[in-house]
Amino acid sequence: MELAELFSDKDDPTEGRIFELLNDPDVSQISVNRFDRLFYVDSRGTQFIGDMFPHPHSYRQWLNELLALTDIGHTDVDAAQASVLEGSFSPERTNLHGSIHIATPEITRGDPALTIRKQPHQIITLDTMLGQGMMSEEMRRFLEIGVRGRANYLISGGSGAGKTTLARALSWYIDPTQRIITVEEIDELHLADRLPNVVSLTTYKKVGPHGEILRRIELEDLVREALRMRADRIWVGETRGRESYSLVRACNSGHDGSCTTIHADNGTQAVKQLVTYVMESGMTEEVAREQVAQAFHIVVQIARVKLGRRVVTEITELEPVREGNEQRRNTLFVYDHATGGFRQTGQPSPRLIQDWARYGVNYDGGAWAPGRIENAHQAGFDADRTWRRG
Repeated sequence: MELAELFSDKDDPTEGRIFELLNDPDVSQISVNRFDRLFYVDSRGTQFIGDMFPHPHSYRQWLNELLALTDIGHTDVDAAQASVLEGSFSPERTNLHGSIHIATPEITRGDPALTIRKQPHQIITLDTMLGQGMMSEEMRRFLEIGVRGRANYLISGGSGAGKTTLARALSWYIDPTQRIITVEEIDELHLADRLPNVVSLTTYKKVGPHGEILRRIELEDLVREALRMRADRIWVGETRGRESYSLVRACNSGHDGSCTTIHADNGTQAVKQLVTYVMESGMTEEVAREQVAQAFHIVVQIARVKLGRRVVTEITELEPVREGNEQRRNTLFVYDHATGGFRQTGQPSPRLIQDWARYGVNYDGGAWAPGRIENAHQAGFDADRTWRRG
């Protein structure tokens, strides 16, 4: 369904304004705290609209129409018998890409609280991010080399920092012959849009007529299944629990080139957080640290800085050596908050360079030779880097 079909009453000013917000490629997020408090985020920052809906009933009516475009499985907020409704826009019902989260009156004690995170339709690559000033040329080159050399990436940042966007940008440099399994709670990576050999797995919850959970498939279950599906790479949209153990095990058992994101304020905290998650599986702290130290090669920190600008603030190599209770870190690139520029502070270790060489990627101070993939066209891509199907 096109957006115009959802909002067919062109005489209704509310529907017209909602249509504009949803259809505006510059709008990345829409939040409604209650019927008379709508916020949205665009390139100018956070904007407020206080009179979008004339009364609570019209707001709930619109929410029900919106639910019909998702894979949530409910079309009535009040009748859902759930505290939270969460899912993705269905590609079979709308051209919108993104996720939707509704905290229902069961826990808000008032109007439902809506959060829409829109995903851009335009292609975003590392070159796009370079052009937006999110990284330096040297950082952009290093990140591409790491993907082609099948380094395991841990992408860290706060909410809305751009972790998933960066993960999608990195995916452009995966060999299209490789089999990738993505594991997510909400379908956000969309790697199958640009790569031919992708299986996307998402969590599942079956709810009974009285809101009871009849069956649930968690991230941990999906990562374990991905290990049995002969994946070359496993990409987990966001790690935040017991699934971390299965992912770390995958990274340590031949699934080089895997990737996940994690909520943390800096790279050091990201590693500590991951260790804590792995310990939830029953591992001791010492063993968990050892496993994480062996699993991930590169931590990329992304954050919002001055005036809401998104930048890659740090790229760090993790070495499989412990110094006291911490894993040794080799900081390679940093963002200078004082100048607004970037500095290279180190070089990748000989171990990492040798690992890349195993996959035909030769690194020499920033220069590289791609080995098996001479260029995108030979790998099966058209000039615009989209896969030639059929």
